[in-house]
Amino acid sequence: MGRMIQRKSWLVVAVLATPLLVTFFALGHGNEHGLASAQIGQGTVSVEYHSPLAKGRDLLSMIQPGAYWRMGADSTTLLKTEIDLNFGGTTIAKGEYALTAHFTDSESWSLVLSKSPGRRGGKPADILAEVAGTVGKTDALVEAMTIELSGQGSKGTLVLEWGNSRLSVDFSAA
Repeated sequence: MGRMIQRKSWLVVAVLATPLLVTFFALGHGNEHGLASAQIGQGTVSVEYHSPLAKGRDLLSMIQPGAYWRMGADSTTLLKTEIDLNFGGTTIAKGEYALTAHFTDSESWSLVLSKSPGRRGGKPADILAEVAGTVGKTDALVEAMTIELSGQGSKGTLVLEWGNSRLSVDFSAA
Protein backbone atom coordinates (compact mmCIF):
# COMPACT_ATOMS: atom_id res chain seq x y z
CA MET A 1 0.00 0.00 0.00
CA GLY A 2 2.82 2.40 0.91
CA ARG A 3 4.53 1.76 -2.44
CA MET A 4 1.34 2.49 -4.32
CA ILE A 5 0.96 5.86 -2.57
CA GLN A 6 4.62 6.66 -3.26
CA ARG A 7 4.20 5.85 -6.99
CA LYS A 8 1.04 7.96 -7.20
CA SER A 9 2.87 10.84 -5.49
CA TRP A 10 5.65 10.68 -8.08
CA LEU A 11 3.09 10.55 -10.86
CA VAL A 12 1.37 13.68 -9.51
CA VAL A 13 4.73 15.48 -9.24
CA ALA A 14 5.62 14.48 -12.81
CA VAL A 15 2.27 15.66 -14.16
CA LEU A 16 2.55 18.99 -12.34
CA ALA A 17 6.22 19.54 -13.30
CA THR A 18 5.79 18.83 -17.02
CA PRO A 19 4.22 22.22 -17.95
CA LEU A 20 6.96 24.03 -16.01
CA LEU A 21 9.72 22.11 -17.80
CA VAL A 22 8.12 22.66 -21.20
CA THR A 23 7.89 26.40 -20.47
CA PHE A 24 11.51 26.53 -19.30
CA PHE A 25 12.84 24.85 -22.44
CA ALA A 26 10.56 26.84 -24.75
CA LEU A 27 11.82 30.13 -23.32
CA GLY A 28 15.48 29.11 -23.55
CA HIS A 29 17.83 31.04 -21.33
CA GLY A 30 15.96 34.32 -21.37
CA ASN A 31 17.71 35.78 -24.40
CA GLU A 32 15.44 37.99 -26.47
CA HIS A 33 14.15 36.72 -29.80
CA GLY A 34 15.08 38.95 -32.73
CA LEU A 35 13.78 39.20 -36.27
CA ALA A 36 15.22 41.35 -39.04
CA SER A 37 13.69 41.60 -42.50
CA ALA A 38 14.06 43.60 -45.68
CA GLN A 39 12.60 43.75 -49.16
CA ILE A 40 15.30 42.70 -51.63
CA GLY A 41 14.32 42.73 -55.28
CA GLN A 42 10.95 40.99 -55.58
CA GLY A 43 10.99 39.17 -52.24
CA THR A 44 11.46 39.35 -48.50
CA VAL A 45 14.62 38.21 -46.76
CA SER A 46 14.58 37.69 -42.99
CA VAL A 47 16.94 36.61 -40.23
CA GLU A 48 15.66 35.01 -37.03
CA TYR A 49 18.00 34.93 -34.02
CA HIS A 50 18.28 35.07 -30.23
CA SER A 51 20.12 38.03 -28.78
CA PRO A 52 22.80 37.43 -26.11
CA LEU A 53 23.87 40.23 -23.77
CA ALA A 54 27.42 41.59 -23.86
CA LYS A 55 27.75 41.88 -20.05
CA GLY A 56 31.00 43.79 -20.50
CA ARG A 57 32.45 41.24 -22.93
CA ASP A 58 34.10 42.12 -26.22
CA LEU A 59 33.00 39.87 -29.08
CA LEU A 60 36.25 39.97 -31.02
CA SER A 61 38.41 39.22 -27.98
CA MET A 62 36.26 36.19 -27.04
CA ILE A 63 36.54 34.43 -30.39
CA GLN A 64 39.76 32.71 -31.38
CA PRO A 65 41.09 33.08 -34.95
CA GLY A 66 39.70 30.28 -37.11
CA ALA A 67 36.63 29.83 -34.89
CA TYR A 68 33.02 29.57 -36.02
CA TRP A 69 30.17 31.28 -34.13
CA ARG A 70 26.43 30.72 -34.57
CA MET A 71 25.71 34.48 -34.43
CA GLY A 72 23.39 34.45 -31.46
CA ALA A 73 22.33 32.45 -28.43
CA ASP A 74 20.19 29.44 -27.55
CA SER A 75 19.59 28.22 -31.11
CA THR A 76 20.73 28.47 -34.71
CA THR A 77 20.43 31.83 -36.45
CA LEU A 78 18.30 31.32 -39.57
CA LEU A 79 18.11 33.21 -42.86
CA LYS A 80 14.84 32.77 -44.77
CA THR A 81 14.50 34.07 -48.31
CA GLU A 82 11.61 34.13 -50.78
CA ILE A 83 14.00 34.73 -53.69
CA ASP A 84 17.34 33.41 -54.90
CA LEU A 85 20.24 35.42 -53.48
CA ASN A 86 23.85 36.06 -54.48
CA PHE A 87 26.48 35.99 -51.74
CA GLY A 88 29.97 36.78 -53.04
CA GLY A 89 29.32 35.23 -56.44
CA THR A 90 27.53 32.13 -55.11
CA THR A 91 23.81 31.78 -55.84
CA ILE A 92 21.69 30.55 -52.94
CA ALA A 93 18.23 29.24 -53.86
CA LYS A 94 15.18 30.56 -52.03
CA GLY A 95 14.69 28.69 -48.76
CA GLU A 96 15.99 28.52 -45.20
CA TYR A 97 19.65 28.47 -44.16
CA ALA A 98 21.76 28.40 -41.01
CA LEU A 99 24.05 31.42 -40.56
CA THR A 100 27.47 31.14 -38.93
CA ALA A 101 30.31 33.63 -38.59
CA HIS A 102 33.85 32.46 -39.36
CA PHE A 103 36.59 34.60 -37.81
CA THR A 104 39.96 34.36 -39.52
CA ASP A 105 41.45 36.99 -37.17
CA SER A 106 40.33 40.03 -35.18
CA GLU A 107 40.25 42.12 -38.35
CA SER A 108 38.37 39.81 -40.72
CA TRP A 109 35.39 37.50 -40.79
CA SER A 110 33.11 35.78 -43.27
CA LEU A 111 29.43 34.88 -43.27
CA VAL A 112 28.83 31.15 -43.76
CA LEU A 113 25.53 29.84 -45.14
CA SER A 114 24.72 26.16 -44.72
CA LYS A 115 21.71 23.86 -44.80
CA SER A 116 22.32 22.77 -41.20
CA PRO A 117 24.32 24.23 -38.34
CA GLY A 118 27.64 22.87 -37.16
CA ARG A 119 28.01 21.62 -33.65
CA ARG A 120 28.14 24.48 -31.16
CA GLY A 121 31.11 26.60 -32.20
CA GLY A 122 32.05 24.16 -34.93
CA LYS A 123 32.40 24.37 -38.67
CA PRO A 124 29.17 23.48 -40.49
CA ALA A 125 29.49 20.27 -42.52
CA ASP A 126 27.54 21.45 -45.56
CA ILE A 127 28.74 24.96 -46.38
CA LEU A 128 26.94 26.38 -49.41
CA ALA A 129 28.58 29.82 -49.43
CA GLU A 130 31.19 31.75 -47.48
CA VAL A 131 31.47 35.46 -48.19
CA ALA A 132 33.92 37.96 -46.73
CA GLY A 133 32.48 40.68 -44.52
CA THR A 134 33.85 43.81 -42.91
CA VAL A 135 34.72 44.40 -39.25
CA GLY A 136 34.13 47.77 -37.61
CA LYS A 137 33.39 49.44 -34.30
CA THR A 138 30.03 50.70 -33.08
CA ASP A 139 29.56 54.32 -32.00
CA ALA A 140 28.28 53.19 -28.59
CA LEU A 141 28.19 49.95 -26.61
CA VAL A 142 25.44 47.61 -27.86
CA GLU A 143 24.44 45.46 -24.86
CA ALA A 144 21.99 43.12 -26.63
CA MET A 145 23.23 41.69 -29.93
CA THR A 146 21.24 42.91 -32.92
CA ILE A 147 21.07 41.84 -36.54
CA GLU A 148 19.68 44.27 -39.08
CA LEU A 149 18.88 43.81 -42.75
CA SER A 150 18.58 46.71 -45.14
CA GLY A 151 17.66 46.71 -48.78
CA GLN A 152 17.94 49.12 -51.67
CA GLY A 153 16.46 47.70 -54.86
CA SER A 154 18.13 44.36 -55.52
CA LYS A 155 21.00 44.93 -53.06
CA GLY A 156 21.05 44.12 -49.36
CA THR A 157 23.28 44.39 -46.32
CA LEU A 158 23.31 42.28 -43.16
CA VAL A 159 24.75 44.05 -40.08
CA LEU A 160 25.44 42.42 -36.72
CA GLU A 161 26.27 44.67 -33.74
CA TRP A 162 27.26 43.50 -30.28
CA GLY A 163 29.40 45.14 -27.63
CA ASN A 164 31.71 47.46 -29.55
CA SER A 165 31.83 45.28 -32.68
CA ARG A 166 30.05 45.77 -35.98
CA LEU A 167 30.13 43.02 -38.62
CA SER A 168 28.58 43.56 -42.04
CA VAL A 169 28.25 41.73 -45.33
CA ASP A 170 26.64 42.68 -48.64
CA PHE A 171 24.49 40.46 -50.86
CA SER A 172 22.01 40.86 -53.71
CA ALA A 173 19.08 39.26 -55.48
CA ALA A 174 20.35 36.63 -57.91
